[in-house]
Amino acid sequence: MHTIDRNTLLIPSAERALFARCELGRLGRPDGVQLAWLALRHPSPKGAIVFSNGRVEGFIKYLELYQQLFDAGYSLYTLDHRGQGLSSRLKANPHIGYVGRFSDYVEDMNAFVRDIVLGDASLSNAARSDAARSKTALSKTTVPLFMAGHSMGGAIATLYLKANPGLFRAACFSAPMYGIRLPLPAKLIRALAHTLDRLGRDYVLGGSDYNPPSFAANELTKSEPRYQAYRALYQDNPQLQLGSPSNHWLVEAIDAAKASISAAQNSGIPLLMLQASDDTVVDNRAQLQAVGGLCELEVIDGARHEIFIAQDEARNQAIAALLGFFDRHGA
Repeated sequence: MHTIDRNTLLIPSAERALFARCELGRLGRPDGVQLAWLALRHPSPKGAIVFSNGRVEGFIKYLELYQQLFDAGYSLYTLDHRGQGLSSRLKANPHIGYVGRFSDYVEDMNAFVRDIVLGDASLSNAARSDAARSKTALSKTTVPLFMAGHSMGGAIATLYLKANPGLFRAACFSAPMYGIRLPLPAKLIRALAHTLDRLGRDYVLGGSDYNPPSFAANELTKSEPRYQAYRALYQDNPQLQLGSPSNHWLVEAIDAAKASISAAQNSGIPLLMLQASDDTVVDNRAQLQAVGGLCELEVIDGARHEIFIAQDEARNQAIAALLGFFDRHGA
């Protein structure tokens, strides 16, 4: 395990005090990838939330959200997925969004939960020894464990939960990537991306290195202050910057998104999807297909894809829904 030099990161002044409370680290994987992670421990948590962020994101993007979750009584654990954020990049050009197999993300999450979250000394000794014996241990402890995430992170977490039942009480995902908004049917786009990948074309058609659009042209949020803060963070910390996805990533993501629909609909724990009414990044119709069983949906009216950096009214609705959902299922 390796540490992260926090002195190399430029954090907005309003969030420096919270960031100083966070532990940072790196988790090595068998293929040599180093996963960056963050832990924010509450002194008397009523629960612990594992957060799975979206494509292109680094965990320091969400410090405003972490503060609110911490203030609500939760500890927080999160990692940067391989190929992005402060984790190892997988291509010579660090801007190319790439993953060898989507299941690599899921296996990374499993290692993170197993080695960092369950191994955290802030859990009771009994809880940790139980966890070593049984994957159902945390459901018996006084500190319930919850999963949250955004977009691609929601798909990763949904597939993780399917493969690792019994650890988490409930899950809540913002705009989960159960389908991608594409200009043509997914089958055609997948075939094209697969062909281009085999021909050695890295970026998807029209893709490029990190090149953020203006606020007026962005599809992520209607909150100009939060959008500009997000872009300033990436300008001040260029090691976070990531460009367009690769053709290989797109093939893997289309397949994983489809698998996530069934995994969500057949979830073994209560699962809440927060759907952005004005999303143009992921396919809201796929989220509707996932509703059923223990999986439910709440529409966040007026929100674009990035619900957690939306305007206050939409964002507050989403955070209240997440916290209320976890409170109901934490007893």
